[in-house]
Amino acid sequence: QGHITPMMQLAKTLHSKGFSITVALGESNLVSLSQHFPDFQLVIIPESVPVSQIEKFGSLDFFLNVNKTYEANFKECVAQLLLQQGNDIACIIYDDFMYFCEAVAKDFNLLSVIFSSQSATNEVCGYFLSKVNAEKFVIGIKDPDVPDKVVENLHPLRYKHLENLGMGPRESFLKIFKEVFNKRTSSGLIINTASCLE
Repeated sequence: QGHITPMMQLAKTLHSKGFSITVALGESNLVSLSQHFPDFQLVIIPESVPVSQIEKFGSLDFFLNVNKTYEANFKECVAQLLLQQGNDIACIIYDDFMYFCEAVAKDFNLLSVIFSSQSATNEVCGYFLSKVNAEKFVIGIKDPDVPDKVVENLHPLRYKHLENLGMGPRESFLKIFKEVFNKRTSSGLIINTASCLE
């Protein structure tokens, strides 16, 4: 819900400004959203990786698998929407962890906008973490001389802090950060934040 709630708040704001909203989502989220957003068109993306698999994979590997397997299903959904709406889609706004959406938008020559449900400070830290050399990262955890060293561009974060983020294997952590914080060809970035949080 930490990503869905702010995304739906953004959709409500856009809808209040006159935009029609279509939400593409997995089957597991349909019930709760359809009751609360009757003015939105809800489109189901067949789940290639059921949410129930998150415990099996761990959250990072789950998101990596989702991004590998959902692209084709999402592309079919967008193609159907374009046919139904006469090619009238202003843009695709997608959660930064669902980066497969950008490739689909690019395939259809649609604008894509990344939505980050986290603070701008988190975006900056994530961006720098995505640039950490994977080999140096692994060595930094294992080499007894390195753990207390500061991660480049992330003072005061030290390599030893990265081991305890509790998000899964380091390799998966680095891989997803590289993907999430690679802004590629998106047309814009919306950050869910307020100045008092920063």
